[in-house]
Amino acid sequence: MSRELQPWGGEVQLPRWVRRLLRRPIPTDTPERIHEGRQPHYPDLTVLENADRAIFGAWSEGHPGNKQPHRR
Repeated sequence: MSRELQPWGGEVQLPRWVRRLLRRPIPTDTPERIHEGRQPHYPDLTVLENADRAIFGAWSEGHPGNKQPHRR
């Protein structure tokens, strides 16, 4: 019952738009990555504070502008 596989007939070609994509150089930094680099980084924020900021925006308790300054 085992038969030998039959070869495909003809040449396989990539579509033109795929060939164009393959020829493009890979960008080092995308516009999104550059934009993220310009945003302020707050390493002292917790996950809950980030969720609070995402939901309530500038009116949230976790927003850096709404925090009380630390007194010593």
